[in-house]
Amino acid sequence: MVFVFIFQFSERIKQFETYQFLALNLALHLLVSFAAFINKEYNEGAFWEFNKQLFLRILTSALYSIVIYAGLSFALLATHHLFNVDYYNEIYLDLFYIIFGIFNTIFFLSGIPETNNANEPLHLNYPITLKKFTQFVLIPLISIYFLILLSYEIKIIALFSLPVGWVSNLILVFAIFGILSLLLIHPIANEKGNVWMRTFHKWFYYLLVPLIGLLFWAILYRINLYGFTHERYYVLALSIWLTILTVYFIFKKEPQIKFIPISMCLIAMLTILGPQSADSISKRSQLDRFEEYITRKKSTLTVKEEKDLSSIVSFINENYGVKELIPFSNKLALLIKKDKTPGDSQIMEALGYTYRGRYYNENDKKENFYYSYYADEMNIEKVQGYDFAFEISNNNNSNCENCLDLNGKKYSITYLKKDYGIELKINNDIIPLQINNFILQNKTLLNDNHKKITQTVTTKDYDIQLNYQSLDGENKDDKITLNWFSINVLLKMK
Repeated sequence: MVFVFIFQFSERIKQFETYQFLALNLALHLLVSFAAFINKEYNEGAFWEFNKQLFLRILTSALYSIVIYAGLSFALLATHHLFNVDYYNEIYLDLFYIIFGIFNTIFFLSGIPETNNANEPLHLNYPITLKKFTQFVLIPLISIYFLILLSYEIKIIALFSLPVGWVSNLILVFAIFGILSLLLIHPIANEKGNVWMRTFHKWFYYLLVPLIGLLFWAILYRINLYGFTHERYYVLALSIWLTILTVYFIFKKEPQIKFIPISMCLIAMLTILGPQSADSISKRSQLDRFEEYITRKKSTLTVKEEKDLSSIVSFINENYGVKELIPFSNKLALLIKKDKTPGDSQIMEALGYTYRGRYYNENDKKENFYYSYYADEMNIEKVQGYDFAFEISNNNNSNCENCLDLNGKKYSITYLKKDYGIELKINNDIIPLQINNFILQNKTLLNDNHKKITQTVTTKDYDIQLNYQSLDGENKDDKITLNWFSINVLLKMK
C-alpha cells in the first residue's frame, strides 16, 4: 500500500506530496509504538519499557550509521586523492542510501524487543541517566519557554494586539517537547522525593490550556485572512490534537499514556487522504479564494490584493497546475493553448493583473527577488548544437586552466562578477555577459519559478546560451544587485 501511494506522486515531487509522505511516515512509526499491545491486556510498565527500548534502538542505529557512513566516505575521499581513483559523482549519495536506507533499517529491526515471550516478559527498567537528563535539562528548559509564552499572551491581551504568526510554531514545539518530557518521567513522576517532577506531571496539561487558546487565536486568524494551506492545516490539526489530549488527561481519572501515540496516529492518517485531508481542504480553500477574486469583476486591484492573488496563483500552479484555474476564467484557456506550463506571472498577466512576488513591498522601491528553475537537461555534459556545457556560480571555482579540449585545441575559462553581471574569459577573449540588463528586461519572471529563463549571447567567435538555474538579489531603482547566481552555460565555438 505504501509503495502504491508513493509511486502515485508526481515525477517531480510537489510540496503537498512531501507533507503526505511525512504524515504517513509519522503514522506508521506511531503505529509501531502501540500495535504490539492492541490484542493483549494493557500493562503500562511493559508499554513504556517497549517504547524506551525502541527509542534507544533508533538512537543506536543512527549512531552506528553515522560513524560507518563518515568512515567509508573518508576512505573514498582518501583513495581519490592518494591514488587518483575517480568515482562517479553520485557515489556519496548512493552510499548514504545504502547505509541509512538498508543497513540502518536491518540493524534497527534486529534489536526490536520481544513482546510475546512469556518466559522473558518486559519489565520496567528506568535508567537513572534519563531521570537526570529530564529533571535537570528538559523540564527547566520547557519551564523557561512556558514563562516566555505566558508573558507574551499576557502582553497581547493587555495591548489588544494580534499574535505574530510564528508564535504557533513556538507553542507547538513547547507542547510536543513537554509531552515528550512527561513520557520520559512517567514511571517515576509520583515517587517520593521527585517534587519538581510530580508538580510538572500534575500541572502540565492545565498550563497548556491558555497556550492552546493563543494557538487557536493565531492560526484561525491567519486562516480567516488567507485561507487554508497545507502548513496552516497541519498547525490546526495539531492544535485540535493537543486539545483532545489536554481534555483526556485532565478529566480522565486513570489516563493511559498509549492514548498519546494512538490519537496522533489516527489524526495523521486522517490528514493524508479523503475530503477532510490537508490536500483536499487546502486546494478547495484556495480555489474558493481565487473564484472570489475573479467573480468580483474588478478591472483593477490594490497592490495588496494583487499580492494576495499572486500567492493564490502560485499555490495552485505549483501544486496542481494551471488547469485547475481554467473553469474560473476563459482567458486562462487561451493562455494554456500557447503554453501548457505557464508561469505565475504569465497567469496574472492573462488575468489582467500584475504579478507581485512574496518579497514585494509597496512601501519600498527595493524589491528582493529569488528565482529557481532546475531541469534534468541542466546536468548533461554535451548538448546538441553546442560543444560544451558547464556551470558558473558563486559556489564553483572561477578558474579552469586548459580544462576543455576541442579538436586538439585547449581552452581555459575564467569568470568574474562585474557591475553589469559576469565577465567570461575564454583563453584571451573577454566576453561581457550583461546579466543585470537582461534581468531588468525580464523582471516580471524573477519571482516565477515555473518559467525557464534563457539568454543568448553571440560574438564573432562564440555562440553562448545561458540557462538560468537560480538567482538571488535586489532590484532598487532599476539597479540590479546580484547576491547569488547559478547559470548553466552552453558554449559553441565558431
